[in-house]
Amino acid sequence: MAKSVLIVEDEILLARTLGNAMRDAGWEVASAISAEAAMELLVPTHRHDVVVLDHRLPGEPGLSLLERMRSVGDTTPAILMTAFETASMRSRALELSVAGFFRKPFNLGELLERIEQIAAEHEPRAATPGSR
Repeated sequence: MAKSVLIVEDEILLARTLGNAMRDAGWEVASAISAEAAMELLVPTHRHDVVVLDHRLPGEPGLSLLERMRSVGDTTPAILMTAFETASMRSRALELSVAGFFRKPFNLGELLERIEQIAAEHEPRAATPGSR
């Protein structure tokens, strides 16, 4: 089964570029342009391996979306992207167990590499013989 990424980004060109790159790498891609649209895709029947989210979104910011995810028990690894980083934002992101932090503009290759790395780190491990 292909790995799945949810991209939450209101800049259509960036979302499309990232989505195309992820599809080329064999990933299933879902996207949303707002936190509200993303929450609809984060229900238990729509499991994603990684969520990549922008902080500045229309309406609710990315960190608020991450807070909502965590409050309902969603532990999906998340990468936060922003062009407007602050120390308090970074601190709050770390408190919410963000798996990666990318400042815009970023190197697309580095972001893709980090997404793959995060997915590998959070891959369910097969049970070993004799384990319970």
